Amino acid sequence: MSRLSLRIFVSFFVAMLVIGAGAILITWWLLAARQDENAMPLREAASRAAAALAHGGRPALVDWLREDAAIRRDRPLLVIDDEGRELLGRRLPRYAAGAMRWAAPPLRLEDAPGVVLRPPERLPVLMAADGTRYRLLLPPRRPRNTAQSFVLPDARVPLLLLAVAVTALLSFALARSLTRPIRDLQRATQALSGGALDTRVAAATRGRRDELGQLAASFDAMAARLATLIEVREQLLRDVSHELRSPLARMRLATGLARQSGADIPRQLERLETEIERLDELIGRVLDIARLDSGAGAITVERLDLVELVDRLAADARYEAEASGRRIGWQPTLTSCPIEADPAWLGAAIENVVRNALRHTPAKTEVAITLQTTPGAAAITITDSGPGVPEAELSRIFEPFHRVATARDRSSGGAGLGLAIAARVMRAHGGSIEAVNRRDATGAARGLAVTLRLPSVLPPPSPSRLTRTASPP
Repeated sequence: MSRLSLRIFVSFFVAMLVIGAGAILITWWLLAARQDENAMPLREAASRAAAALAHGGRPALVDWLREDAAIRRDRPLLVIDDEGRELLGRRLPRYAAGAMRWAAPPLRLEDAPGVVLRPPERLPVLMAADGTRYRLLLPPRRPRNTAQSFVLPDARVPLLLLAVAVTALLSFALARSLTRPIRDLQRATQALSGGALDTRVAAATRGRRDELGQLAASFDAMAARLATLIEVREQLLRDVSHELRSPLARMRLATGLARQSGADIPRQLERLETEIERLDELIGRVLDIARLDSGAGAITVERLDLVELVDRLAADARYEAEASGRRIGWQPTLTSCPIEADPAWLGAAIENVVRNALRHTPAKTEVAITLQTTPGAAAITITDSGPGVPEAELSRIFEPFHRVATARDRSSGGAGLGLAIAARVMRAHGGSIEAVNRRDATGAARGLAVTLRLPSVLPPPSPSRLTRTASPP
């Protein structure tokens, strides 16, 4: 049962309990009041019967009883002797036998010497001087009809007022408990739809432990995510416009130089072709990010050997690294590591991280590539010897167009899309990517280590079944 359903159930259950307990208390109180009301006439009759018995014995008691019977036609007083016979010979009711067993300690009446009156809770007993006992029984009031035998007319109004009061109070409390968080969510939704992206649900509603509290927490998470997405989109638009504006400016400059007399036309055309290629690469990478974010058929999974894929990528990177005076350190410790992944996208992700490491590692240093496996997962770690990244920037380096350096030229780190593509490729494969700074014994940064984790490592297949990877995009 959910917490909200439990809250509603407990509210109704408590209402029923309170109404039931109140009904019992009201009924008990009315019955006690009625019993007290009936006890007074019985005590007065017992006092007069004791006086008659004291002055004239049994004959005087019988004469007084006849006079009383003429007066109490609806509820005649019954006097029963020790033999169980009524003094006037009247038929005893069925409950008289049980009532005669009830007694109380004797009490001597001061106004009836020689007679002991034992007034119990329900049945008084007269005791004559010779030891004869007479029990007095006053029948209860007869209801007007059979239905009234099972109800207390005096209890109707109090019970009705109790039920109305308890139901109203608990219904009001329950309605307020349910409508207040709904109103908070409604106000927050209206504010968010009006453009206030910093809108959050009230803390009291978010702190509830039922479904409405969970809904409020989900709303806050959605609002925060929406604000982040809009901020990222705006930043992306600014970055894209900047990245497109730079090559376009150079293309305009080359075109203007080509139009001048005596200009070196082939050189300017070559410059135009270079900038067009950069624009094409930039647009292609932006489209790659869009495809990976949409997830619509971007990944085609097949079986491949991760060791073979990394070995081929390391060989390609080694050729490029040697040209710039750097080294690639890759010594596979596994013969094979079969996984299911998209070979083109996964290769592009690994290559982007390796190229980023080569761009930042100093000359005559090494970019190390390692592959490790754990039960059900594989991790590729690429480590450089560069200056590292500020701790606050470690998570942001995987955002599109983000650069640690403040300068916006391409020499400071390219367009800032390689690591963003790598992060989306890993997420599309159900994996993850993480960057941490390497530090020496003194705590100084000694490079950046980027780890790509992939799930679902398969059992080693036969060599003939290994799928050859395609070229990375």
